[in-house]
Amino acid sequence: MKKTVALMVLLTISVAAGAVEGGQVAYAGGTLSGVKPGTIGRLDTAQETSLVFEHPSGKIIIPFSRIESFTYSEERARRLGVLPTIAIGLFKRLQRRHFFRISYRDDANLPQAIVLEGPKQTPQTLEAILKARVPDRCKSMQHPRSGN
Repeated sequence: MKKTVALMVLLTISVAAGAVEGGQVAYAGGTLSGVKPGTIGRLDTAQETSLVFEHPSGKIIIPFSRIESFTYSEERARRLGVLPTIAIGLFKRLQRRHFFRISYRDDANLPQAIVLEGPKQTPQTLEAILKARVPDRCKSMQHPRSGN
């Protein structure tokens, strides 16, 4: 019995690990060189002309005028079998990961893409800011749930 309880606690802790918290965002992937997937940073949306991803080794500046499209999606944090899902569900709600993909052109006019993971409120806030500041020619696509 003690081993079963210990296993359930261990599974619950492992599911919670790796989640992005508070005002943080994580670089999940993209075309940027020098930034490793999983790098945690902060997204500065206060600038009127550009979006800035500040991370420990520097910043990525994306001018709003160069953004071509943006997409929001969410996925389950972990894909488990039926029994582990039920066991974890008894103690904790299944978490979802929230991603925002931005396609833009860099200073050399080359296509670039960045995928950021953030807490639940980040996509709605970021989408509102991008809709207000990105030129009308930009395509906004929303995928409500891509990982059910």
